[in-house]
Amino acid sequence: MRTLVNSPAFDFGELQFDWGEVVLAAIGWEEWQRLERSLSEGMACVSDAQARGELPDPATLREATLAFRRSQNLLAGEDYEQWLLDRALSTQDVDAHLARVLLRDRAGDRAAELHEHNPTDPRELAGLVRAEAVLSRRLRSWSQRLARCVGAERGLSAAPESPREVSGDATGALLAAVAGCPAAGLSSAQAAERAPRVSRLLAAERQFRAQVATQERVERSLAEHLLDWQRLLWSEANFGSEGAAREAALAVRADGQTLEQVAGLAGASTSQRDAYCADVPELSAMLVGAAPGELVGPFPADGGWRLACVRERIPPTVADQVLHTRASAEAVEDALGRYMAGGVTWHGEC
Repeated sequence: MRTLVNSPAFDFGELQFDWGEVVLAAIGWEEWQRLERSLSEGMACVSDAQARGELPDPATLREATLAFRRSQNLLAGEDYEQWLLDRALSTQDVDAHLARVLLRDRAGDRAAELHEHNPTDPRELAGLVRAEAVLSRRLRSWSQRLARCVGAERGLSAAPESPREVSGDATGALLAAVAGCPAAGLSSAQAAERAPRVSRLLAAERQFRAQVATQERVERSLAEHLLDWQRLLWSEANFGSEGAAREAALAVRADGQTLEQVAGLAGASTSQRDAYCADVPELSAMLVGAAPGELVGPFPADGGWRLACVRERIPPTVADQVLHTRASAEAVEDALGRYMAGGVTWHGEC
């Protein structure tokens, strides 16, 4: 990251912010530390897989690369090559990143253990961290969040009667955190130069959120999302053919057997699932109108045929912490809109 520190990231009106400030903000949010940890675990998983001769085969990597390109809308070869060139990355960087992701996912909870037994070489970590920050889309996300912090500060300034949060020793705490993140590439002088403004913006973000995301606003947001934020709980069974699924559905509806019983007889896999309607729009369109205990399907899914049985529908409530967080974030984004519109100009690619 060292070569990127002084490069401009974005302008907000007359103010300019560089990538060093973006990284410093990420350290303040403890997001940078999480990036370093996940990268270190991925590197340990690669070392372990290499020793075992279990690295991802070329076909698996090609499939992962195609999925990555689809996620970035980079199906055309020239678009993909230009995307990499704009970010000073190579196909080898992408392969290495995807191998780490695949192996870390495969290792699951073992990834942390592998990391403990195979500590990362700090120089190797520093050499890979920029590519990881870009390819994981974290760097872009951090820059967007820092821009919203600037919008939050403007929002607070527009209401001068609001008391401004005093950061206390926030700058000192931020500088102390930087000292523990050498891979970030920020020298002591670079961090000290940027820390006062960044710590002030992080404080503005916290205060703006506290002022906007009130209990009243959260409750209003929940009421506005009464349908798409309700939580669905259901059982589902997956069958290899439409005929087998229809036969199982008939046994449930006509003979009174449970979905689990007919799935067991047919050798079909079953699972218990839950999700908010907004997160599974196609499935929720079928399930939301069903009464608890009602069977839905069969319908095609994942190369097979699926039956689903609704167990419960739970309306959104303030007690649901996931929805409380969503409602709060929505309130903040809505309030920030007037201060963000037309204010940000991006530099370069990340």
